[in-house]
Amino acid sequence: MAYEWKTALATGQTPIDAVTYTRLAFGTPPVNGDAWWSAMVELEHTSIDMFAHFVRPDFPQDLLIPAAYDTRDRAALLDRQFVAIFARRSLIEALNENGNTYGVGNIHLGMVTPDKWLNLDAQPAPTPVMEVSDDTVVSGVIDDGFGFAHELFRTDEMTTRVDYCAVLPSLPDPKHKHASQGRVLEGDQIDAYLRDFTWSDLLDEELFYSHTGQVAFGEGKFSPVSLQRSHGTHIMGLSTGFAPIVDVTSRPIVCAVLPPRVVEDTSGISLLPSLCLALQMLSKRASRFQSGGQPVPFILNFSYGNFSGPHDGTDEVSRLFEQFLAADPRQKRWMTLPAGNGNLARAHGVFDFSDPQTCPPHLFLRVLPDDRTASHVELWMPFSDAPTPPDFVSITVTPPFGTESATIDAREGQQQTLCDSQGRVVATLLYTYEPAPTARGVITLAIEPTASLSEGKAIAPSGRWKISAKPKDISPDQQIEVWIRRDQTLPGYRPGGRQSYFDNGDYQRFGPFGRPLAVDPQNDTSPVRRAGTLSGFADGSSPMVVAAFTRKSHEISDYSAAGPLTQTPMSPTPFRDGPDATAEADQSLVVWGVLSAGSRCGSYVRLNGTSVAAPRVARLAADHILSTAEPARHWLAHAVQEAPFELPPDTIQTRMGVGGIDIPVDWSAPPER
Repeated sequence: MAYEWKTALATGQTPIDAVTYTRLAFGTPPVNGDAWWSAMVELEHTSIDMFAHFVRPDFPQDLLIPAAYDTRDRAALLDRQFVAIFARRSLIEALNENGNTYGVGNIHLGMVTPDKWLNLDAQPAPTPVMEVSDDTVVSGVIDDGFGFAHELFRTDEMTTRVDYCAVLPSLPDPKHKHASQGRVLEGDQIDAYLRDFTWSDLLDEELFYSHTGQVAFGEGKFSPVSLQRSHGTHIMGLSTGFAPIVDVTSRPIVCAVLPPRVVEDTSGISLLPSLCLALQMLSKRASRFQSGGQPVPFILNFSYGNFSGPHDGTDEVSRLFEQFLAADPRQKRWMTLPAGNGNLARAHGVFDFSDPQTCPPHLFLRVLPDDRTASHVELWMPFSDAPTPPDFVSITVTPPFGTESATIDAREGQQQTLCDSQGRVVATLLYTYEPAPTARGVITLAIEPTASLSEGKAIAPSGRWKISAKPKDISPDQQIEVWIRRDQTLPGYRPGGRQSYFDNGDYQRFGPFGRPLAVDPQNDTSPVRRAGTLSGFADGSSPMVVAAFTRKSHEISDYSAAGPLTQTPMSPTPFRDGPDATAEADQSLVVWGVLSAGSRCGSYVRLNGTSVAAPRVARLAADHILSTAEPARHWLAHAVQEAPFELPPDTIQTRMGVGGIDIPVDWSAPPER
């Protein structure tokens, strides 16, 4: 099949977010114009009430503000704030225009949300204060599914420790009129299900999870809880699981279930709208636990990561987390995040023009066949506070079958599309500008899936794509940082996504004994780097970021991602060069992973990754947050000194932080008081 590049002349307003633009313009199948999409918007000097007021005359029926935002939230006028919304396509297209008149400075598009998941009439509800003991710490988890009937989350056979669970991918509960998406389960309702579905001391778990909205095979909806092993249950077990014999009452649990669709397709469907809504819902619920008139401490674990973003601490995710941590000034809040598992993914590259002889300005992108999700490559320009950023570089792209694209410069209005012989767009090359505090331009290469089960779908060519860069107004000490968005389907989900990677011939994958190299070789000239692979979610200044080690070998796990980040004048303080510390995620090179709760009562399974290292720190932090006045990252540095785990002396700090910390998990031991 022949492919041809076409120049798309800029007309009207330019888009804010390239992925949102390409998904709406080229990448999505036809969707009813009345369908609701989830989205996260960043409002600038605009309250939620003002935003709704600006939108209403032009789009009177196209905006839904979730009931999780109460009257006080809607009236708050902040310099910047992230808000989860539901909107129809015509409104989203208008919000994604630079210079829009609605107060929106940024937008991220989520998924088409089924009408049956939404309650358009939901209203904010007051959250009654719950008086608790002064040793109480609220534990929060956001993930893709929770088997919370497991005994690790109960105080006895009929009593749960889960005070609140927001099941976003579910039919609304007619009895609960205060959730705009999905259903909300409170502790007394979960207890009632435990009593009603237990016969002869055995819980009918299939019936239990169908009534809680997590398993619904008749609707064709997939849930990880239907499997023997689910990521969320495993993480919750590590962070806040205790055997019923301990009778723990000082560790109530609040949690939120993300829609599997935003977890399954990691290429273009942003999980940020669902994450933003989940954070808002849990924030409100956690504030109700009070002792002496003050909310008790709250620790949240979010064991997700990605590869993309500016990696300088100014991205929307980092600022969303900071907004959550500061949402209730009366409440002490800590957060744990994984460092990421992309160290060996070959998803990070650098265009370095200081010496073209040793670092040729080409990256080769291997796009795999049978990839049913889109692939995205982001080329981030250096920071610039100039009103019109310099035209740093020019970029061209050559697909496996076709000619080289026309030049795309790093300036507004630059766009190219790659079309097949029928004129269907299979790839887009587009420049956008991320405003302050990021203040960096980005050229995005969006490649459509290389396979599809839908007839007539445009298919992009698989193979080796060539990305070339030529310096223009860039100085020798500046670089173009390149990241591939995560695209691999996660374990347990239907296969579909296959991770693209950089395939330069000078990248040295293995050491002299055939083992993968976990650190870039000295004097390496390859533009493909392991350094700088720290998760794009883990770049902020406040959360505790945890890497992974293997217990038997006393080494950092090969997959555990590393810093440093890209430092800019706008990077937050304190700045980070990588993870804060390292915790166990593998028992050995042969016995990978660690044990925690399975999806069904009495089951224990293994998972590995930095995702299971982070909740171990959350568990320890819950025992100490009451007794320390230090910020979270400072406390963790001291905790490493109290319980060090020996790592090789030549381990670089950008991979391990201040060092390894030994945190045994004993579910039968009561929490420290």
